[in-house]
Amino acid sequence: MKYQAIFLAIGVLLLLFGFAHSEQQGKGKSQAERIFARATEDDYMGSEACASCHEDVSKGFAASPHAPLMAHAGLPLDKQGCEGCHGPGRIHQAEENAEVIAFRKMTPEESSAACMRCHGQTLSEVHWKVNEHKKAGLSCVSCHQIHPTSDPALTGVKKGNAKDARSPIFVANVDPKAMLKADEATLCGSCHGPTLGDFKHASHHPVPEGSMVCSDCHTPHPTKDAKVRKDALKNNCVTCHTEMAGPFVFEHDPVSGHTGDGCLECHQPHGSNNPKMLNSVSRGLCSQCHTDKLGRHYPGQTCWTAGCHVASHGSNTDPRFLKH
Repeated sequence: MKYQAIFLAIGVLLLLFGFAHSEQQGKGKSQAERIFARATEDDYMGSEACASCHEDVSKGFAASPHAPLMAHAGLPLDKQGCEGCHGPGRIHQAEENAEVIAFRKMTPEESSAACMRCHGQTLSEVHWKVNEHKKAGLSCVSCHQIHPTSDPALTGVKKGNAKDARSPIFVANVDPKAMLKADEATLCGSCHGPTLGDFKHASHHPVPEGSMVCSDCHTPHPTKDAKVRKDALKNNCVTCHTEMAGPFVFEHDPVSGHTGDGCLECHQPHGSNNPKMLNSVSRGLCSQCHTDKLGRHYPGQTCWTAGCHVASHGSNTDPRFLKH
């Protein structure tokens, strides 16, 4: 009798532990995961049923890049059509415990988790948690539009036509790709206003001219295979400025990457009123590091434009960079 009571107590404890564990696991799931987990095959009604109420939205979705990818009959039901993103139609219409994945009404975390059900290779949950965009309270749909004809205007700093925040900031804009809500300069500039202003300086990267976009340098979706290009800043710059890449026999420390911020020791990354996007002009620039030369080393002369240190990035013949 004593052993039976012990076994009974152990059984009750295990049941309670299992219930608590399953409840905790349920709490850890996103809304999208919970909705799809409770769905049965009969809960899926097909996109045609959705169109009976959401006719305009359905027509807009037909023109979306998602549409042909989600129309394949061989896909699992939870990856097909409208229900692949918003959840099964019968659960949406249920009289009790009705649920739908409504991206604009969800928290950024819940919204992004729904997208990453399919886009895990673009950005994993682990990488999303350390992403600066996530920390700023943004989600995938802050930048990307799924229904091209029905998305609201951009939030944040209003630029361009006051009636439409998505009107291009620069005339020579590059058509948006990857289902973005606007061209990259307009989209990124809606939050990064001060950076956008740098492109209006006399010397700047050719974003206003349409020859570059923000993602040429910045990685909005950092993953293990595509990290934020911060540590390898020089490698990022020399993809275009190959003549500065080296290696040189005599390397200038900032170019070699051994000290400071690399290219940013001398150059502004977006734009500057100084030539070549420099932080300062000639002696003022060099004196940031070479303070001992400022007062007595050929005062009144420039450092490289006067024909002295002409190989400012590095030289193969002269340790003082007097020749290339």
